[in-house]
Amino acid sequence: MDFDFGAMLDNQLRNYRKGFNPGDTVKGRVVTVGETYVTLDVNAKSVGLLPVEDVTDEEGEVTVKRNDVVDVSFVAMQKDAFLFAKADVAESAAIVSLDQTIQRAFDNQLPLEGKVEKEVKGGFEVTVAGQRGFCPYSQIERFRKPLPAGAENPYVGKTFQFLVQEYGKDDRGANLIVSRRAVQEKELEVAKDYLRDTLEEGQTRNGTVVKVLDFGAFVDLGGMEGLVPVREISWDKVVNPGDYVKEGDLVTVKVLSVDWARERISLSIRQTQTKPLKPRTPEQIAADAEAQDVKDWMSANEGKTDSFSNIGSAFDGLKF
Repeated sequence: MDFDFGAMLDNQLRNYRKGFNPGDTVKGRVVTVGETYVTLDVNAKSVGLLPVEDVTDEEGEVTVKRNDVVDVSFVAMQKDAFLFAKADVAESAAIVSLDQTIQRAFDNQLPLEGKVEKEVKGGFEVTVAGQRGFCPYSQIERFRKPLPAGAENPYVGKTFQFLVQEYGKDDRGANLIVSRRAVQEKELEVAKDYLRDTLEEGQTRNGTVVKVLDFGAFVDLGGMEGLVPVREISWDKVVNPGDYVKEGDLVTVKVLSVDWARERISLSIRQTQTKPLKPRTPEQIAADAEAQDVKDWMSANEGKTDSFSNIGSAFDGLKF
């Protein structure tokens, strides 16, 4: 009888869990006991970690050993491992550590990575540092566009950076409100400050078209938007700017003027391009041909003009 090790391994991996939801309780088998964490086999593709403090008694003795089975609750991801808390411990070291992480981020306005789990009434449920939080619709994006019917939600299942707007605990549990928009606005301020230090008239920059209107197009330079007036879009006579640029286009522009007091930047697309030659009219062609004929005649008779003058002078000296 042939032994198919590959098939057995595939079958075993299929039974492994890929992940856990915060609060999921599972049984973990102790693999090793370290100074900081107990390593657990939780029937998943990554190991589980349990703080040693959670299994240490009042005398400071660790109460578990290799191959013991313990009930644990999933808290969060710890790099590539699953972080668990002892299910019967009132205040796990893992949860305390995460609470401190969120509180520190809230106090110092530091961004935390969070995963958008699902869309709920008024916004999105987000897991941040192992805790469930809420991100209102207005805080998921600076400019959130309505989704067409049947379109895939661009946020659910994705991981973003969030700032903690509210954090506290009451009888109902943790109150965690987060904002992705606040992170974007902080990044925008940094980019704007960089532009203030580096942007000058006459420079050539790359940007992205973000809005097209009848009077021109707005281009994002990375922190601020500048206006390309309709006359500066092309060397052609532009009637409809949308015939030349559209939202999302990457364009090269020349900085015409910068007014920081009013936060206005004027740009040109056409001045980064070679001015095209205009076709000559029939009248211009005829006038150029006539001028060339005169030039050719003068060139052919150059040196004959003195002879004509001498002949004229000789006739002048004759007496009849």
